[in-house]
Amino acid sequence: GLAAWHARQPDEAGLEMWRLKRMVAPELGDEVWSALISRMLEAGTIARSGASLHLPSHSVALSEAEQAMAAPLLAALEAGRFDPPWVRDLARDFRLEEDAVRALLRKLARAGQLSQVVPDLFYHPAPLAEMAGIVAGLPDAQAASFRDATGLGRKRAIQVLEFFDRVGYTRRVRNTHLPRPQASWTEPPQV
Repeated sequence: GLAAWHARQPDEAGLEMWRLKRMVAPELGDEVWSALISRMLEAGTIARSGASLHLPSHSVALSEAEQAMAAPLLAALEAGRFDPPWVRDLARDFRLEEDAVRALLRKLARAGQLSQVVPDLFYHPAPLAEMAGIVAGLPDAQAASFRDATGLGRKRAIQVLEFFDRVGYTRRVRNTHLPRPQASWTEPPQV
């Protein structure tokens, strides 16, 4: 599955664990899938960059200029915690072209260093992992309870919850977002 993905999407870092499961083994139990991925990571048959699983031979590289531009942007996104700045605000604050910021953040997301929640809104892995923990700890993870627990507005809370649904960490049942059985979200190592 990863080899086919890399062939179709060479500029993408890889796939999140639960999205990959939906693509290659949707019928497999979550516990078995988690154990299989852990063993493959330990054996080195697959690797992880940020939240993305990929073949060990695959990588998305940044140029030196991109790395220099990325450092302050990553710091600003991490400092923004649950409410990071939008692309337009980063461009304004760092006096950069908005299109260049957008392109770089998308590349960082493909490299697994960020997650794109909605167009022009990117999250650093640390606060995203913290919010995943909040979702898991809520007895009833609805937009209102998640909003209250994070201090976000309703619209942003919904965007984040829908992102967790989209990547397979949670599943929506009516108005509640339930963590999938055996699903875990840990802060991925930095690339």
